[in-house]
Amino acid sequence: METAMTLRSTLALGLGALVLAGTAGAAEAQQRNRVDIRQAGQSHELSARQQGYQNQLSINQQGRHQFVQTIQDGLRNGVEVRQTGTANGAFVDQLGRLGEVVIRQQGYNNAASAVQTGTGNTVGVYQFGNNHSAVTTQTGNHNTLGVIQFGNGAHTAVHQTGDNRNALVIQGSWVIK
Repeated sequence: METAMTLRSTLALGLGALVLAGTAGAAEAQQRNRVDIRQAGQSHELSARQQGYQNQLSINQQGRHQFVQTIQDGLRNGVEVRQTGTANGAFVDQLGRLGEVVIRQQGYNNAASAVQTGTGNTVGVYQFGNNHSAVTTQTGNHNTLGVIQFGNGAHTAVHQTGDNRNALVIQGSWVIK
């Protein structure tokens, strides 16, 4: 009788654990965040925080002394940062949902910052050359912003407030011969 009782208790405990494990797996799948990081070279730094669910982060740094810091607090936000060269830095802060940020920097001493608050905002920063800086802030919903800088020493600061705003900045210092 005692053996049958022990067997039943063990079976009940095992089934309970199985049910809980199945529930945890389903809950985790709904909140799954994705991170993909590739770094090559020397002295790269990366700090990333994701809170919420279905946020995506992709970082690729090559060269030397690259830095990225990202904060994603919300749902279904996406960040992609690609840096090649030396001493480039990127900062992304997403508070809200359905935000997208793409930063591409190639060269030396470039810096990009993107802060998004709201729903459905999109930022693309492309910097080719040296000593560029781009600071972008979006507060509101469904705003779109593009920054393209080439050559050397271009600086941009764009602050979008409101809904359904669009902005594009293209500047550079190439000489065509």
